[in-house]
Amino acid sequence: MPYLTNYSFRQLTNKIELKDFGKIDLDTFKEHIYNNDYLFYFFNQLDLKNLIKQKFLLDSTDYEMFVYREVPERKDNLTYVLELKGKVKYHLDLNCKNLNKGFKNFFIPEQIVRLQSEDPNKHIELVKAIREWFTINDYTVEKYEQGILTNEILTKAFNNYFPAKFGIEKIFISSGGEANQFQWYHSLSTSSVQVEYQFDYDDFLDKVIDLIKRREYLTSSKTMQNLSKYDYLVQKEDCEIIDLITSNINKGYLKDVSINFIDNYGLENLRNFWTNHHKLKMEAFYLLSDYIKWNYNLKEKDFDQFFLERFNLECCQTCKIEIGSNRVNLRSIL
Repeated sequence: MPYLTNYSFRQLTNKIELKDFGKIDLDTFKEHIYNNDYLFYFFNQLDLKNLIKQKFLLDSTDYEMFVYREVPERKDNLTYVLELKGKVKYHLDLNCKNLNKGFKNFFIPEQIVRLQSEDPNKHIELVKAIREWFTINDYTVEKYEQGILTNEILTKAFNNYFPAKFGIEKIFISSGGEANQFQWYHSLSTSSVQVEYQFDYDDFLDKVIDLIKRREYLTSSKTMQNLSKYDYLVQKEDCEIIDLITSNINKGYLKDVSINFIDNYGLENLRNFWTNHHKLKMEAFYLLSDYIKWNYNLKEKDFDQFFLERFNLECCQTCKIEIGSNRVNLRSIL
């Protein structure tokens, strides 16, 4: 049966839409996500649809209820040495070495990163150069984890080549030991969603109560409660915020908000409010996501392999090789 990491499960959720599924109201939220009125008001429709997709992915075998959502190809942001590319993977072997290895990579040094805004063409040239340099010298994650490579070794090698060739600054080498050197290596754990999942329901309830109290304090008026749904605008330009809020007030979509609200309250204060609300909302979102995984028994979920591939996931190459090898060994025994 196919296994997914938490990352793969999140990506699958992003790739699907529910067919003929309309607006999620309070009753739908309480029926399918969690039976609590207060939590419903943390979220906008996009958040609610994401949560309900997680629920149906785990609680339904009717795959015809899902339709594929075109998601842009994962774009290489040029932040890491090892290029980010390829499809999201699923695994066929619970013991696959890649299942729980997480994300491992090397950071591009700041001397190169800052060129992204100062000189974009030179930035791209240097990213390509450092990637080729890592490949030619066989600098790998495995060697770093084995202690063959260290931050100091990489920094000295970088300083001996890149500054003279490309006219950039050297990386500072501290005399305070390895811990004070530039940290090349970056690692994030990625647990398998199929392994034993630890969930404390009493702790969950305590956190829910705390979040509700904190949000009530933050959104102490009907005006702020209604504006909280627009926290996704926090990174938008001033003119875009003003235009959308004003338009929605005039159209009657945004109730209990004065047309002069932004002038009186101030955009900076509004951004701060949205930032604080978004933090609370994301705490609640991940809390409910964990609850859904526990309540609908994610660790026992038998994902359909054809369904996963239909939604643009692919089998881990290591699993393919291992499964193929086991079949060959079985034939030789028979």
